[in-house]
Amino acid sequence: MAELAGYLDDQVVAEIRRELEIHLAECQTCRVLYDSSRKTLQIATDSRSFELPGRVSQQLVKKIMARVRAGEKRKRPKRS
Repeated sequence: MAELAGYLDDQVVAEIRRELEIHLAECQTCRVLYDSSRKTLQIATDSRSFELPGRVSQQLVKKIMARVRAGEKRKRPKRS
């Protein structure tokens, strides 16, 4: 579901949109991910904008990237 962000932002070409919609109709896990992402974006855009202090923002980005990297390491096949 790498194209999910573009789909949520309505920035994917028609062919990708069709493929995603077919997939979402068949895959409950991705549909839940899509629905929760869409709702989160709606809540964020409906609320007033605010800026995090620079230190907090940097810490948040570091934590997110650490989790992304940890997930990538788990997905890599082990070498013999």
